[in-house]
Amino acid sequence: MSFLKTLLVGRPDGLRAKILGRDKATTPSPPPSSPRPAPAAAAPEPAEKALGLRKEAPKDVNPPDGYEVVLHKDALADGQIIEVIIGGTAIAVARVNGQHHAIANTCPHAGGPLGDGKLDGSVVSCPYHGWKYDVTDGSCKTNAAVKVRTFDVKVVGNAVCVQM
Repeated sequence: MSFLKTLLVGRPDGLRAKILGRDKATTPSPPPSSPRPAPAAAAPEPAEKALGLRKEAPKDVNPPDGYEVVLHKDALADGQIIEVIIGGTAIAVARVNGQHHAIANTCPHAGGPLGDGKLDGSVVSCPYHGWKYDVTDGSCKTNAAVKVRTFDVKVVGNAVCVQM
């Protein structure tokens, strides 16, 4: 049932939850009987940050032949992974120790989206069944006979470029 709920409603910390205001990070409204605090005088938060969106990929970078620009180099903090669709192919891009790595987004075990998995060091866990893959070389830590495709990554200027 949890799997079906995730498919229909999305993950509790996913983009749909953020857009609909249901993410864990939002605090509940105070009860109607309690006084409301005065609004802060701070500048409004940019929409991209409020929705959890990252810096946009630079448009002024010419990637090397065979590469595509997928992200701004500062779009991911160390220890983060994200799904990116480029040229009709879904890939997962992770940042580990300041280096960007790219692997196929689909878990060979059950088709789970690795870009939605949890990254611990250089190992991502599939959100469906927990199979673990090293983003640096594509090796599977759960079953040594399985491997995910890796993609060569280069940082050019402010752009993360992936060889497709």
